[in-house]
Amino acid sequence: MPFCTSCGAEIPADKKFCGQCGARQETDTAPAVPETPTASETPVVPEAPLPRCQPPVFRAPSSKPILPKNPAIIGIIIALIVIMAVLLIAGLPMLKASGQDTLEGMAPLPANSVTPNLTPQPTAQSTVPVETTIIPETTTLPVAQWDARLEEDYEPVYNLNQNFSYGQKVEFSQELTRPPLYVRFNLTPVLIIRHRLVAAETNNEHYENTTQASPYAWFEVTVFDAGTGEVVEQQGYGKDYPDLTKHSFMVRKSGNYRIVMSGNDVFAEVQMLIGTP
Repeated sequence: MPFCTSCGAEIPADKKFCGQCGARQETDTAPAVPETPTASETPVVPEAPLPRCQPPVFRAPSSKPILPKNPAIIGIIIALIVIMAVLLIAGLPMLKASGQDTLEGMAPLPANSVTPNLTPQPTAQSTVPVETTIIPETTTLPVAQWDARLEEDYEPVYNLNQNFSYGQKVEFSQELTRPPLYVRFNLTPVLIIRHRLVAAETNNEHYENTTQASPYAWFEVTVFDAGTGEVVEQQGYGKDYPDLTKHSFMVRKSGNYRIVMSGNDVFAEVQMLIGTP
């Protein structure tokens, strides 16, 4: 049941005036509001399908040679190949005949002809001599003939005949109970032949050969005390020693000694003697 809009008393629905206050009741009806469709009633519009992307396809290049499709071009290429083959086959005999004719046309060298010397000749400025090394052989060198009178007063205890090269060493030990220890050596250095140009670029130009001892030849004898290692005596040839190929020295004190011989580019004849009893 509706109520009065003025005093709030209940009034029948068909009454236009309130029975309590007499106020007119308004009966305007509100316009109908259209119902809003629910979510379940909302029409679903189907989406258009997306276009499908296909992966790119790579094709391997063809291994077949690309041949011209024009038959005329193919015929020209074949004709050129045939012509070149014919020219090559026909030209080989002609080249061989031409080379043979050239060799036959050359005049032969006379029997007494001199072959030109292609070895370069030294000029006037050439000052470096050509060296040739002569190495003495042990089998051809004579053994030193020592003075026979020494054998009356000394007893030989060591003899050596040997080539020395590249600082080669030879050792000998001697316990000296009957001094002195007499050491003597005779040396033959390696010889070098030098070819020197004399009077260059003149009518008297010629070569001269000179022979001299090798500048690298040396020999050394060192006597050590076997107990202390001290150098007792040292003699030799070359280096800082006199250029004497024949030399001797003595150790006059009793003791135990170690004798070391070394050298280069020399043939050495060494003899060691001690006093007779």
